Formats: sequence, C-alpha cells, structure tokens
Amino acid sequence: MIGKKEKGEPTFHYFHMANLVPDDHILKVIDKHIDFSFIRERVRHLYSHTGRPSVDPEVMVRMLLVGYLFGITSERRLCEEVAMHIGYRWFVGLNMEDAVPDHSTFSKNRHGRFRESGLWEEVFDEVVRRCMEAGLVRGKHVTADGTLVEANASLNSMEQVVVEMKPGEYLRKVKEENPIEEVEDEGFRKKGTKMSNSTHRSTTDPDARIARKSDFSDTKLAYQVSYLMDNSSRVILDAVVTGEAGRGVEMEQALAGLDRAKWKYRLEVETLGGDKGYAAGGFIRQTYSMGVVPHVPVYDTRSEHDKGIYPIEAFTYDSEKDLFTCPQGKQLKYHGKNHRQVTYRASMKDCVCCQARSECTRDRARSVSFHIYHEYIERAKEEKKTVGYKLSQRCRKKIEELFGEAKELMGMRRMKFRGRATVKEQILLTAAAQNIKRLIRYLERGVPKPAVAVCAARPDHENSPVKAFLKPILALLEDFFDKLLLNVNSAKVFCLK
Repeated sequence: MIGKKEKGEPTFHYFHMANLVPDDHILKVIDKHIDFSFIRERVRHLYSHTGRPSVDPEVMVRMLLVGYLFGITSERRLCEEVAMHIGYRWFVGLNMEDAVPDHSTFSKNRHGRFRESGLWEEVFDEVVRRCMEAGLVRGKHVTADGTLVEANASLNSMEQVVVEMKPGEYLRKVKEENPIEEVEDEGFRKKGTKMSNSTHRSTTDPDARIARKSDFSDTKLAYQVSYLMDNSSRVILDAVVTGEAGRGVEMEQALAGLDRAKWKYRLEVETLGGDKGYAAGGFIRQTYSMGVVPHVPVYDTRSEHDKGIYPIEAFTYDSEKDLFTCPQGKQLKYHGKNHRQVTYRASMKDCVCCQARSECTRDRARSVSFHIYHEYIERAKEEKKTVGYKLSQRCRKKIEELFGEAKELMGMRRMKFRGRATVKEQILLTAAAQNIKRLIRYLERGVPKPAVAVCAARPDHENSPVKAFLKPILALLEDFFDKLLLNVNSAKVFCLK
C-alpha cells in the first residue's frame, strides 16, 4: 500500500540547529576558527548607554558576510534567505523563534552610525591579522593591480557642473586637480554634447567617474578598485576604492597600500609585482625609495624611434662638463628637462655641415634624451633577468583570479550602493570574505572530511580487547584440530596398508 505524508506542523520542535549544519560547511568552519566578538567592542562607543537595546552589531556583520559569501546582493533577499535557511540562522546567532532584522536596519546603520566609524576597515584588518597569526601570510612578495567596477548609475544621469567662479580660475583648478598624465579621460559624447569628468557629474552618484577599460570597451560610470595581494597565500592585504580612474591612480594606490601594509601589519615587503601599467619612472623610483624592488615589465621603446640612426649608446657622456659627444666629435649641450625627460641638443651649425647627418638625425639638429629616473629604470630592467621577477609575473594571474571571483561569485560586477563612503563597505567586506575563504582552507587542510573522520573513529577489531583475549585460545584450538586431522589421516594410511 502506497503511503502518503500529510502536511502538518507539530506544536514543538526538538532538535539542535548545529546538528543540521554539516561539519564541512563553510559557515561552520568559519564559526569554528574566527571569533567576531571584537565587533561589539569596536562599535560600543557608537551606542548610547540608555534606551532600548539595538540589533546586535555582530549579528548584522555576520548577515552581511553571508550575503557576500553566497553572492546575495539584495539585502531584502538576504533577510528572506536568513529567515528561511537554518544554517544561516545558526551562523548569525538567531534561534528559530528570533525575528530577523529588517532590511532597513542595515541602511540606517550604514548611512548613520557606521558611516564614518571605520568599522569595515576594522573587520578587514582583523581578518588579515588572523591570517598572519595562523602563519598564512608571509608578506615578502606582493602584487598590485586594479580593476574598474561599474557604478550603480547611468550616463543619463550626467549633468553639467555649475561653476561659481571665473572661467579662468575654474579651468586652472580643474587642471591642477586632474593632471593629464594621471587621468585618462577622453570624454563621452551624448546628444551632441561632449561630457567629461571635468565638466559633468552624475546626479545619482556624484562620486562615480566616466571611465573605460580600453579604447575598444564601452564608456560607463565606474569606480576604481585596487588590491594588494600576498603572492604565496593570495590573501588581500589592502583593498581601496576611488572615484578617479587611470594608471596614475593605480600606481598611487599601490604605493599607499605598501605603506599601509608596513605600518598596519609590520610587514617587510621585498618585491612588488605589477603589469606594464606600473612601468613608469616615477613609480619605480618611489618603490625603490621604500626599500621594495619593483617587478614590472619595463620595455625600451627608444630603439624603435632611433631605428636607422645612431642610438644613444653611440654618444659619450662627460659628467664633469655635463654634455654628450657624438661619433663625429661634436658636442650636445644641456637643452632642458620636463617632468619626464632630460634633453641634450647639438648646435644646428654643426649638424648642417656634418657628413653623417643622414645616419644621425632626421631633424635639423641631433638631440638625445633620457628619463630623469634613468638609473632606477635600468635597475628595474636588470630585475627582468632574475628568477624572482619571473615568479612575480606568474603571480599576476592570481590577483586577476581574485577580481574574477569577486565579480562572478560575490556580486562585485556592479556596485550595489551609491557614494564612495558606502561603496567602500562592499569592497572591504568582499575582500574580507575572500580572505576568510583562504584562511579556513589553510586551517582545514590537515583536517579529514566527515566521512573519513567517521571511518577513522570506528573501533579497530584487529586490536580489540576481546580478540586479544580469544586469539591464543583460537590458536590452541586450531593446533588441536590440525593434530587430530593428522592422526586421522595416518590411521587411514595404516588401514590401507
């Protein structure tokens, strides 16, 4: 007879929530190894000593961590999932009878109490310290990189900036705040009007900026996210989000991340890896000045421009007179320098009548130039021959994988908040969740899986006390029957004879 289960709900439930969560579930492993009680002490000064008790801040942070771990970008949906999921309830510290905090509670605390408290930095830093205490982070060799994350705003929200000063003063201020070499802003044309970061702002998210990854990608409002990663463990040591985008911003954040890693965690970084976007003379010099060796791909493009004419190596430099001498014996004197290049130029009279002019220059007079940080660049080029440089370049794919993990699995492909103060929460907690994954995997690498542990916990029948007692008796019985069988066979043989 086929059975039928009638739907019904008992009056009382008798079970332990922890028993329903598998031992190898990520939330149970996190709860086993990481103590979040420090959150209450970090935010105690933000609460009044009187009045009605608030929602436990540790419960809020645990709920947010669940959202980032499982890619739940909507806080309304997060509250619904926690209400339905027993494992989520157990991890955040709620019983079956407890009410789940309303989604508006997160918004009120994010925009009010926690806005300038530095709580999210504290959570991120605490996770990094736990990784260091466990021996996961070495901190000797690191890699820096950045990525663009689309803002939660549309280009249709762009409006022209209202200028409250004279045009000349405004343009001068814009030029000072947005140097050409640091901001890659080619503008965006819409409905016949060219918009750029210097003339327009989004009314939806004023902190977002117009940016695009390359000349072949779409222009959009975005934020620049920068990571500093420990090469050996893939632990994120620094996570920063800025509105401005470009190579200059990435280099600036990489240097700031090195400084924070030194003073926050007392790390002694030896090498810094990066892609070709970090191969700038100023960045290389500053990296060396911090006692860190830059492992960046520096390419010499000078040979391409000097193809067919005398290279700079053919000229002799006199340090005492500060001039170059060409292969024909003519002098090239100091001509000037800018923020990048130092130039030496020959006299036009010497070059006009020179027989080797066609082999030396395509201009009216030959000039040679080199970067103002030429010595540091040459040192970085020599590093390309070392084994350490090759290892650093291999580790670049690890930090790209971290960005891919955050975007594809943890909801960082598009910002879910608006404004840099609140966007920072998403970036820091996403990076903290990624570090937690690395940490628990490291701590659990020697722990057997539940099935293996169950098999190991079974009694060993070979060495059990009962068998130890019966073993000699069984041996005697076996010997007795062997002898008895031998006597019987002997009697049969005698009778046959």
